[in-house]
Amino acid sequence: MPKPTQAHLDRVIKNNQPTAVKQKTLSQMQYYMGAKLLEVGIDPQSVTYRWSVKKQKDQQVCILSAFWGESREKLLSGKEPLTGVDLIDCARGNASAGIVKAAKLCGYGRNIESFQSALKQTISEMGLPLDSFSNLLNKA
Repeated sequence: MPKPTQAHLDRVIKNNQPTAVKQKTLSQMQYYMGAKLLEVGIDPQSVTYRWSVKKQKDQQVCILSAFWGESREKLLSGKEPLTGVDLIDCARGNASAGIVKAAKLCGYGRNIESFQSALKQTISEMGLPLDSFSNLLNKA
């Protein structure tokens, strides 16, 4: 049986909670993920982390994913980019890290133009407001 090369942790956060409470929850998730990785013998510093945020009516589901080994290489290779809802959730969750990192974490490697093109198309198809992704759609 092959060893796992990724782990995922999710939390539901109510939209009406104060920002400080939301930030505390996200920090706790990072701490807990690092502790679990150490527990199973994975160095948390050698892992690539990716956030996803799925918006729902009055809450959002925040997912922290950790990738190492084979999964990390696959993620960063740019060979299997995310599309559709997965692309939107990943771009939303990693937008604060900047366009270069968001593109990489969404599976586009260093191909910023391809990432922006796919993101624009998906935003249009889903009828989402462009301005909510403005920091990722402006020129790098």
